[in-house]
Amino acid sequence: MALSEETAKEIREQLLSQIEKFPEEQREAAQEQIEAMNPEELEEFLIKNNLIKKEGQECVFCLIFQNKIPSYKIAETQDAIAVLDINPLSKGHILIIPREHRVFEKTPDNIVALIKKVTEKLKKHLEPKDVELSLSNATGHTIINLIPAYKDIKLERKQATKESLEALQKQLKLDIKEKKAKEVKEKKVEVKLEEKPLPKKPRRIP
Repeated sequence: MALSEETAKEIREQLLSQIEKFPEEQREAAQEQIEAMNPEELEEFLIKNNLIKKEGQECVFCLIFQNKIPSYKIAETQDAIAVLDINPLSKGHILIIPREHRVFEKTPDNIVALIKKVTEKLKKHLEPKDVELSLSNATGHTIINLIPAYKDIKLERKQATKESLEALQKQLKLDIKEKKAKEVKEKKVEVKLEEKPLPKKPRRIP
């Protein structure tokens, strides 16, 4: 079943907002392509690029989170995982995938700490001039993109090699140990009573 005109319009707006940071020549071409597609063509484009799922098909990002699809994992918490984008816009492009399959209007509070740690790792090891954060919602599953920006290097989506991804994974991997409730053990206070001989009764005088 094809997308409705209203849904197609919303998706076009989302896609157009995502290409705002593209180089001008690429942005104009992508904009023309998106605006020219009718709802049927747009739906086919989204399915082909794994941006929406077919009926009965599981979400690709949920499958990545569940380790049912291989990924180059950088970090993991109970609320989200960080993986390398296999078609990055720049070296070190990382996807933060929340556990919940839904659209978020803003970055969920429970994964802010993970984003901060991954960003710090990117800045320390890859030394970009900045790390840009953007949300993608066209899938029905919000994904947070962390995109390193380098001086004099344009953002351009390219397929990364297995070797480069493995090298980056090794370089950027984080071992995040989540804080768990500490078990407070009560200390037994042992009171030692010093045994002293009882005072002798005074000698009785008959």
